[in-house]
Amino acid sequence: MLLLVVAAPSLGALSALWLWPGATGSTIYLACKAVLYGLPAIVAWKTISKQDMRAGIRRGLRPSALLFGLTSGVLIGGGIIALWFGWLDETVDTQRLVEVIKESGLDDATSFWFFAAWLCLGNSLLEEVVFRWFVDSRLARLQTPVALALPISALIFTAHHVIVLAAYFDPMMVLLGSSGVFIGGLTWSWSLRRWGSLLPGWISHALVDIAIFIVGASMLGFLG
Repeated sequence: MLLLVVAAPSLGALSALWLWPGATGSTIYLACKAVLYGLPAIVAWKTISKQDMRAGIRRGLRPSALLFGLTSGVLIGGGIIALWFGWLDETVDTQRLVEVIKESGLDDATSFWFFAAWLCLGNSLLEEVVFRWFVDSRLARLQTPVALALPISALIFTAHHVIVLAAYFDPMMVLLGSSGVFIGGLTWSWSLRRWGSLLPGWISHALVDIAIFIVGASMLGFLG
């Protein structure tokens, strides 16, 4: 089951962006999304009790956990914004990505920010459940040492992002972007191990996604 979940996002991205762009690739992409989110959802339904969920939320609401989530999110997200507006916005070719965004109907500011809200709040939570709770718990069951489990989990999280980034950007941006994703994956996996809760990692992840959408809004000229 772990191998299916690990392979699904990369296979979906490869199919939709590289191998079969169009209806076929999109269908495979949606099927892979169903696997990516569906299998962990089934496992969670069978294994996590309401008591477990409440305990996880309580652990995540500890001041130290909340502070870590907020601080790490601001630092990583702030680094993205500073790097973009301080250097990359004048050097990176964004034409292909902007064209795809416009073709998807997100060149309207209202649609763009509604989509951003979903990704920053909803999708980030789903990714934390899959790539942190599910993947990390499977690695723990395989008795993978923490020193190996954290980078392995981060690499799994990074893999499909590399495929997506490579479809729109040059190698330098792919390396830079995927390095940031890897750092985020490490941070959020460590957070789950430290507090036994997805909450601080979700807060951090959401703040990083907000920073990414601020960058996207600048590409589309929504920031003035």
